[in-house]
Amino acid sequence: MGLVEQEITDKYWLTANNTLDEMSIWYFPGEHQSELIVEQTVFEVGHNDDYIIAKSHPNDSVNGLNKNVTYYHLIEVARASKSIPLTLEQFESKKKELQVSEKLEFTTVFEELK
Repeated sequence: MGLVEQEITDKYWLTANNTLDEMSIWYFPGEHQSELIVEQTVFEVGHNDDYIIAKSHPNDSVNGLNKNVTYYHLIEVARASKSIPLTLEQFESKKKELQVSEKLEFTTVFEELK
């Protein structure tokens, strides 16, 4: 078991194996199958039946965690495809385009990663 294994919706999980800065979103369609949806480091998540929203900071082996940059993610639950990092403006535009409920908010927050 990892450090964090938290179900978001039916087949989507927020996971971090060894440290919190590994936090990512995975899709598990069946036994022994998985797909990385949002790369590390995810620090806020919200969801409803149709969409998952998330915020992340870039994190790589060369530069480490960069809290000065925030990416936004809008995942259609039914599509289960890798999320493309968006700016805040792109995220808000995509939410309007897809008519995502204004009531959808970030409900899971990892303060130490913000």
